[in-house]
Amino acid sequence: MSVARRRIYEKVVIAAGSALLLLWIIIPSFWAFKTSISPPEEAWAPIPSRITLDNYLSLFNPSLEAVLRGMGLRATIPDPMIVYITNSLVVSSIASILGVFFGSLAGYNLARFNYRGKRLVIWLVLFAYVFPVFVLMVPIVLVVRALGLYNTLWGLALVHLAYTLPYSTLMMRSYFYGIPASLEEAALIDGCTRFEALWRVVIPVAVPGFVTAFIFSFTLSWNDLLFALILINTSKYYTLPIATTFFLFGGEIVDPGGLAATAIFAGLVPVAIYMFVQKYVVVGLVKGAVKA
Repeated sequence: MSVARRRIYEKVVIAAGSALLLLWIIIPSFWAFKTSISPPEEAWAPIPSRITLDNYLSLFNPSLEAVLRGMGLRATIPDPMIVYITNSLVVSSIASILGVFFGSLAGYNLARFNYRGKRLVIWLVLFAYVFPVFVLMVPIVLVVRALGLYNTLWGLALVHLAYTLPYSTLMMRSYFYGIPASLEEAALIDGCTRFEALWRVVIPVAVPGFVTAFIFSFTLSWNDLLFALILINTSKYYTLPIATTFFLFGGEIVDPGGLAATAIFAGLVPVAIYMFVQKYVVVGLVKGAVKA
């Protein structure tokens, strides 16, 4: 095969792969958005004959028609949707901040120091990252109850560290590997202590890594439904993923417009945060991937 023909094949494969990836993302997103602005009788139509914002408005102030359309299931959501959005923001922010803080300390330790058992520690962190967390449901409920944190946002946020801490540790370990140790050695020679070298030299350089770890940790916590279902039983503490289940019954969607509007709203928050800090995320991913 000639070089020119091989390049053409490569371009065709790249173009086809990119097109499939875009369709994989665009078609579900378009369908959710289309359904969210469609009247109830046209929820399953490819294109609605008219556009309505009732599905979004009913999330915050549900009308009697919307409740009845949901076969009464939405009557079990006594609070406005803003309550669940706020709860999700609180839980995700706490879990992400704590995960990035402790994950950074652990990542710095694994990247900079050598000691016996270090490989085992790394293996345990990797194992925690891929471990199926639903296996831990019963012991986690028992521990959270014993700590008096059952049915609280703090309890749910601390449990979400099972998602955020392993990821932040691995992400920051990779990022710290990319920062030359000579920077810290120069600071130590200039009279800085280890902590001062970390605070004045390493942390300012590692900001993109912190931001990247925070964004992905926030998304992991934001999307959690499993722990929210087993640790929260009061509606005023429901998170957004729990609220989405009230549009479903017996495997059927009873209010597609309401579900689509909720899904769109749930996706906007992580996307907005990502768009705000995307330049840091790109740098963090690139540098974090160097020594991953």
